[in-house]
Amino acid sequence: MTTKTLALAASLTMASTAAIAGGQGIDLTGKTVEWVIPFSESGGSAKWANFYAPLLSEALPGQPTVVVKYMPGAGSTKGANWFQSQDYADSEGTLIFGSSGSTQFPFLLGDPRVKYDYGDWNVVLASGTGGVAYLPPAEAAKLDGLDASGLAGEDFIWGSQGATRLDLVPLLAWKMLGMNVEPVFGIKGRGDGRLMFERGEANIDYQTSSAFLSNVTPLVEAGSAVPWMTWGALDDLGCSGCRWQCGP
Repeated sequence: MTTKTLALAASLTMASTAAIAGGQGIDLTGKTVEWVIPFSESGGSAKWANFYAPLLSEALPGQPTVVVKYMPGAGSTKGANWFQSQDYADSEGTLIFGSSGSTQFPFLLGDPRVKYDYGDWNVVLASGTGGVAYLPPAEAAKLDGLDASGLAGEDFIWGSQGATRLDLVPLLAWKMLGMNVEPVFGIKGRGDGRLMFERGEANIDYQTSSAFLSNVTPLVEAGSAVPWMTWGALDDLGCSGCRWQCGP
């Protein structure tokens, strides 16, 4: 038995959950499992965890109650470092941790604040997710189909968790498009970035798919946000990275 149990957002199937946990001889009957999410309750990771919590309960041996708790800070490094410091003997399998790209990038990039090691953790759940970027209608009107050159001369303000987080993906994409995007670092979760957009403090934002569907779709329907690029998933035509239909 290794010392850590991890719920990890990645491209694996949930079928591995029971197989891994059951193979360790864990019996969680009648117990409560705490699922720690290192972000605020307003972001995509919170939506992801609350969606999967009852499914994870069914898949874990003994079908324990799974309770989601939040530990935001340092773009998820605070929670990940805390989880690394926990010992299996203290929880006996009743503590799991929800990782995301914002946790993996600092680890891969050698961020000196990282004290955790994925090699010490066991995966109990994994799933794929994507992201959707959106603009205010006035900025979106400067797009010409797949051509984003109309945005090149604009100044954008964007709430970001940090340059070594999952935010690295859209930040690099926007740079490749020739856009001038000024990140305001330090928000505790992508939900805080959405709130900056809603208050007019930022004029560009993205959310992971789960948060976009629940929190940004109402903005789109109200006409205050326009989705314009995506990543992490293909549509029925095999297209990825834009909201427009591919040509023949």
